[in-house]
Amino acid sequence: MKVFLLAFSLMLCGLGSIAQVDKTLKSSSSDSGFLIKGKIKGIGQTEVYLAHYFGSTQQVIKDTAQADGQGNFVFQGKENLPKGLYLISFLKNKYLDVIIGNTNFSFETDTLDPINHIKFQNSTENEAFFSFQKEMGSRYVGLRKMEMEKKDPAQIANIRKEIMQYQQSWFEKNKSLFVSKLIRATFNPEIPPFKKKVISSKDSTELYQYQFGYYKKHFFDNLDLNDERFIRTPFLQRKLEKYFEDLVVQQPDSIIKDADRLLAKIKNRDVRRYVIYKISSTYENSNIVGTDAAFAHMGEKYYVGEPALWDTVTVRQMKERITVLKPLLIGKKLPELILSDPSGKRLMTSAIPGEYTLVYFYDPDCSHCKEETPKLMAQSTYFKSKKIAVLATSIARNKPQWTSFIKEYKMESVFNGIDIHVNPKTGKEEYYTDFLRTFDIYSTPIIYILDRNKKIIGKKIPTDKIQDFISFYENRQKELGLK
Repeated sequence: MKVFLLAFSLMLCGLGSIAQVDKTLKSSSSDSGFLIKGKIKGIGQTEVYLAHYFGSTQQVIKDTAQADGQGNFVFQGKENLPKGLYLISFLKNKYLDVIIGNTNFSFETDTLDPINHIKFQNSTENEAFFSFQKEMGSRYVGLRKMEMEKKDPAQIANIRKEIMQYQQSWFEKNKSLFVSKLIRATFNPEIPPFKKKVISSKDSTELYQYQFGYYKKHFFDNLDLNDERFIRTPFLQRKLEKYFEDLVVQQPDSIIKDADRLLAKIKNRDVRRYVIYKISSTYENSNIVGTDAAFAHMGEKYYVGEPALWDTVTVRQMKERITVLKPLLIGKKLPELILSDPSGKRLMTSAIPGEYTLVYFYDPDCSHCKEETPKLMAQSTYFKSKKIAVLATSIARNKPQWTSFIKEYKMESVFNGIDIHVNPKTGKEEYYTDFLRTFDIYSTPIIYILDRNKKIIGKKIPTDKIQDFISFYENRQKELGLK
């Protein structure tokens, strides 16, 4: 694939500005700086890292220490650590999760059983955290053993009841601690029993709708959406991903509605920034056709519409991106392409007949285009059967290279165009089209599919998925009674 210029990407600018939160946030502790002493027997002389989670896929290293021969090490710094869930990495693929609230504490453990052998001093959060892990681990080992041995169901049910009672007691005892919020965030909402007896298939459908609706409505109940510490845990990102992947219909209207509903609950500035970024970046380059409309909505409402949340560069780039994207959303009429055909005659999108028009943007010098063009031309019989006109558009303004490409790949049967126009008065070549800003062509090849009115029905469709897309589109039109 030939890439000419990277499109605006939230991964590059939005995340960068989000990450600045970590640099500006200060611990609410009255003590300045941090001092964490650790001892892990069995690690020897090695580097130990202290990092906090930034969502579920990134960790931000805050300090590095050198352990001595007995496994002693110290993390120390003059600036406060932002609160959240951290990891202490001490061997390859070996780490401990710890909670940073109080930033002056010590602990000791070993490599044989780090969780069960760990002991803390001056850290109520971590004492509660690890006591919960130890107790739950022990109880679940016993439960699994009974299940494998197929013990009396009543006994198993009793063990499960005892586990729930322990959890409730633990939550009550530690309700003032962040660790209580943290663990509760891992729990799914409990769905109350369905009040109606399920007898018929209609009842089953109603049961499913009730359970799904309740689960979706209460999905975030166990996670405090206004506690910025959750940015520095894996749980907020995982919740967001599951919600938008599994519970939200992947159509622009549904995504927009659910995004707006969720953000209406979030007042904390840093959580709000994070959630806006995650939703926007999900739909900026989604593989699902049409969901970029959700990205455009997020950009307009939450970036351009809330500029105080972002730096000026991010807002400006988002405005520019939306300017390019909005005219190219599904249902919009493709901006007119004014080209010249191989004989020098004017060729315009609006003049091309057909039930559908497939606009194929390519560069003759692009290696990926050389792979995909034969796949495109191999579908000529199908295109003819569906009355699909193909407009192959070279974005490179090199006429000899263009005509050679047409001949080599036997493209004479389709409409071929190039943005080279000879001024009749001066005889000089003129160019009319900014492919990047008008058609979002930042790599090649790219395919747009238009209906008979030249409105966009599909874009950036892979060459080998064209027929699948047309079938899907026509079936959808039939379902809606439009075809």
